[in-house]
Amino acid sequence: MSAPDAMRCFETLIARMEGAVAVDAWLLGMGSEGALLAERLAARLPGRHQCATLDMRALAQGVLKITPKTALAAMLSEDAPIVLANAVLWHGETVVQAISLLRQHGVRAPIELAVLADRGGALVPIAPTYCGGEIIVAEDTVLRLVADGDSGIRFQFA
Repeated sequence: MSAPDAMRCFETLIARMEGAVAVDAWLLGMGSEGALLAERLAARLPGRHQCATLDMRALAQGVLKITPKTALAAMLSEDAPIVLANAVLWHGETVVQAISLLRQHGVRAPIELAVLADRGGALVPIAPTYCGGEIIVAEDTVLRLVADGDSGIRFQFA
């Protein structure tokens, strides 16, 4: 079985976000894979987007940790919209936890969700604002998003 086509999902995601996402939105990557997606989105979307990364280990412990450290203060002072960038949406629990922690820390700006691919099976009421595509893989399959050259991305089985 071959991995889903991440670049096709990416091109669809770009088409859906162009003209819809705010030109000054923060692109907040969920973990290293989300950060990779956020960087690729920032390079292609019109506007001046700042990128930051949400630490997933800290999130699992109920702690909001964003890199660079100055990003949260900037998000609070600028009040620009935030787009959570997540490679694959599956159960949705980490997305809900991330939004909850951002709100607890005073973020009042609109928060949207951009996912490269939606696996379906959300256990919480969450849906992406922007989605590159739906993918079907076996329940026990783990997909990772990895860089493929300077500007490409691809899924690989973990």
